[in-house]
Amino acid sequence: MTAIEFIFIAVLFLSVYSYVVYPLFLGVLAKLFRRQWNKGDCSPAVTIIISAYNEEKDIEEKVKNSFLLDYPQDKLEIIVSSDGSDDRTNEIVTRIKDQRLILREFTGRLGKTACLNKVIPDAKGEIVVFTDANSMFAPDMLTHLVRNFYDPDIGAVSGWTKYCNPDSGEETTGLYAKLEKKTKLDESMVSSCVGADGAIFAIRKELYIPLGPNDINDFIIPLNVVKQRKRVILDENIFCIEETTRGIKNIYSRQVRITTRTAWAIRRNIDLLNVFKYGSFSFLLLSHKVLRLLTPFFLLSAFVLNMFILLKSPFYVVTLAGQFLFGLTGLLALLGFGSGSLVSICKYFLVTFAAQFVGCLRMTIGLEDIVWTPKR
Repeated sequence: MTAIEFIFIAVLFLSVYSYVVYPLFLGVLAKLFRRQWNKGDCSPAVTIIISAYNEEKDIEEKVKNSFLLDYPQDKLEIIVSSDGSDDRTNEIVTRIKDQRLILREFTGRLGKTACLNKVIPDAKGEIVVFTDANSMFAPDMLTHLVRNFYDPDIGAVSGWTKYCNPDSGEETTGLYAKLEKKTKLDESMVSSCVGADGAIFAIRKELYIPLGPNDINDFIIPLNVVKQRKRVILDENIFCIEETTRGIKNIYSRQVRITTRTAWAIRRNIDLLNVFKYGSFSFLLLSHKVLRLLTPFFLLSAFVLNMFILLKSPFYVVTLAGQFLFGLTGLLALLGFGSGSLVSICKYFLVTFAAQFVGCLRMTIGLEDIVWTPKR
């Protein structure tokens, strides 16, 4: 085997590692080195923070949904953190009369994390729950959530998002979201899950460290918890319900923003890759986030190298044909041709890889995202 062939095999392996090899290997690790945590009945004071920007369409339903949670009324506080909303969001919240509800109204666009830095110090709950205005909870969500904090080693708890069709109510959670959920469940059993679901996660207030203005809160907050030697876990009993994101353009824009902020977060927390200091979590972070963000670059390298070694073996003809087929199927799907699960998967991952490529480049040249407008 020549050097170029060896490099090709290596980058081809890395191209599928984060999405295929790592989840399979992690599943084995989760069974061999299962670190369960203790759950127990407890009722700590809880503050739910609803981050909002121009959410007049959803904010009333969200607040009322929070009131319906099966939890002691005297131990529940709900804060709407309104980041410069200039629609009817603040007016709607003000009209709702309930002593558990507080509106924190900020003028101008500060950014979600800057608002959290101002809101959390005044929160009365020892457990702080982060959520969005369009994310709805089941009545028993808090009961399941706080049971995890019975264990003193648990510093943060994430749930997951169940996506549903707004017209039929049918669940539409995609393959990528299901893969993320399974991966984080297994990571929780090995050490700590890498990141949380921004629509539904919670921490012990005492572990909150103020964020930088461009920090991605559902990634940095869990990383800060790990740095304080506490575990971050995902509980599959905790979920919220959201409408499916509509439109490839919205999905692409969201992925570019998330990738840019995640790449910055990894760059600023590169010390977490020190396996001698953070043990198995360093391996999880490298596999789940770092190598995943680099996947588009591995794919591009594999394609170029494949062209140079094409005639050396029929195997390389097959690998090149597979890459062409993936790309062509995804492009045709974007143009409206083809249907079925396989076609949808090719389309989604093509958009995801394009967004990751652009997001990583944006971080490399110094571009950052502090505020954005949610697409509903």
